[in-house]
Amino acid sequence: MGLLRHIRNVSSLALLILLMQLAAISSEQVGLTPKILPAAVQTTTPAGLTIMTFNIHHGEGLDGTVNMKRIAALIAGEQADIIALQEVDRYRLRSGFVDQAKELADLLGMQMVFAPSLTYMVGQYGNVILSRFPIKDHSYELLPGKLETRSLLTATIQVGSESVQVAATHLGLSQADRTAQLARISEILAGSKEPQIVAGDFNMELESFLTKMDIMKLTNIPLRPTMKATLADGKSIDDLFTNWPHIGSAWTIPTNYSDHFPVITRIPLGSWVRV
Repeated sequence: MGLLRHIRNVSSLALLILLMQLAAISSEQVGLTPKILPAAVQTTTPAGLTIMTFNIHHGEGLDGTVNMKRIAALIAGEQADIIALQEVDRYRLRSGFVDQAKELADLLGMQMVFAPSLTYMVGQYGNVILSRFPIKDHSYELLPGKLETRSLLTATIQVGSESVQVAATHLGLSQADRTAQLARISEILAGSKEPQIVAGDFNMELESFLTKMDIMKLTNIPLRPTMKATLADGKSIDDLFTNWPHIGSAWTIPTNYSDHFPVITRIPLGSWVRV
């Protein structure tokens, strides 16, 4: 009887969590409604943009601790304006049933959009774009692949008088999946005449790309020569691509807050020239 009572209690708790999650997702239209924080959002044109991509490993550091406040502090310390995040949890047991996307947006005073790559009975997991500037519109698409589902999140961000398209993704674990996913990303993003940034965890080093990003007329922003890795194990699989001319370099911030390092670049807005 004690065991049956315990099973009923666990089932009731799971049902309650599921109902809470569904209510939250419904009210936020599957997480794609920007969190509007007018007091913090910038509307003037800056001299340049600081862009970051960061696989946060659901906030779990190499010390085994899930801590979103230190992730937020790292982002704030780098004064990033637009951030693409991967491996972000919403309402999952392993991260304390917290909406990590909303928590980061609230801590940083930024607008946010979320794209679920995976939706479980309880919780979601996917990509996020955070912005200090107004997010005008956004969309997401699940990408092809035979293993774990992946997604592409795109947002149009109003930076002063300029519209900037930002895309965030996290590619699959197999070469076949990554090839198919890059091909689909090329189809979705090709033809844009606006400033464009594609950021994410591509799960392969640059020389392994089979579908070239130059189909979209995008150039990789190279890491500084002194910085060779975006992973604690020495690999470099996180990248920033852009169609901005006269780009400089990117750099990493070694940290134990995740198994990845954030990759950051600074793009001067005056470098954008329409063709």
